[in-house]
Amino acid sequence: MDAIRKAFAVAGINLRLMMSDRGYMVAMFIVPLIVGFFSSAVSGGGDGGINLPVVLVNQDPGAYGEAISDILGQVEEIDLLELDATSTAEERVKSGEHLAAVIIPLDFSQNIDDHEQTVITVIIDPAQASYANILTSIVDEIAGALAIQGEIRFGIQEVLADMGYDETSSPGFARAAQAQVEGVLFTQMQQMQSDNPIMVTSETLQGERVFVWDNVFSVILPAFTVMFAFFVVPALSTELLKEKEQGSLRRLVAAPLSRGSLIGGKVLASTLLVFIQVSLIFGIGAIILDMPVGNSPLALLLVTISLGLVATTMGLLVAATARSVDQASSIGLLLIFVLGFLSGSLTPTAPLYKGEGFLALLSRLTPQAQAQIAY
Repeated sequence: MDAIRKAFAVAGINLRLMMSDRGYMVAMFIVPLIVGFFSSAVSGGGDGGINLPVVLVNQDPGAYGEAISDILGQVEEIDLLELDATSTAEERVKSGEHLAAVIIPLDFSQNIDDHEQTVITVIIDPAQASYANILTSIVDEIAGALAIQGEIRFGIQEVLADMGYDETSSPGFARAAQAQVEGVLFTQMQQMQSDNPIMVTSETLQGERVFVWDNVFSVILPAFTVMFAFFVVPALSTELLKEKEQGSLRRLVAAPLSRGSLIGGKVLASTLLVFIQVSLIFGIGAIILDMPVGNSPLALLLVTISLGLVATTMGLLVAATARSVDQASSIGLLLIFVLGFLSGSLTPTAPLYKGEGFLALLSRLTPQAQAQIAY
């Protein structure tokens, strides 16, 4: 009990010393909030959802081109601008004004009716490829549905032609028969979609509905909080080396204080500082920005304590290996930014750990990536 009491006493002293350093406090508390707010604003804010500025050039006078234009215009996440010239649309994407341009060719509807291959061109901004992929998926879905309609209409025409009722011999009857059959088929398809006998829902293994993170702060704030929590590494390592150079560490070791209490107190102080940092930033995010923080306070507490312990022990490791205060500071900052980039803390909307390959595997091995996944 005496060792624990002394460890808490050392932690209190170290915590007061760290909190008296204004520059360190700004790096731990203010900078993550500013960077997180700025990045979230650039990414589209909180609950505003995804906004995809898209240019549409519809050169097709037929029904299928008009259908694509109508459907894209109805998608809430797409901010659609219709233009007449392909060159103007390309310039807007090139300049970064719009995320992508969808080009529907002149003979699009005619090619579908003639059962011939046709192409919709999607020009994307390579700097925003991760968001542009959302648009290409939407266009693929629309084109697939229209292709099915085209296949059905072509099939009806072929059947009627085999029966002797085509546009050449009996144009009036062929059109009436095709319209009637199409009406029955498409009505039946719509009914099947609305009255689907099979309902698919996503649930966790515990039977709870999957929660959709529609608030961008829930991705960006934890990522930057995790990265800035590791500022404990250079702070703790340089503090220990300063104490060693000044002789105060030797006096502490010579005092009636066990090494466990001494090191435990320093670890406890840095871990508490990380805990305060996460609590403050997440609290502001939850209260002011409506950022969801999950439904398990215990899990949140355990992840935060683990984050603090990992950052603190990394600081002790740097202090044990560095030969000077400057070297410890350089190594600590290098670890922060290299691991921050590798883990996805610096690129929270498209982190490496969500990908595939060697870099993704390496990313998942970093404590920063594991903390982000846990949060």
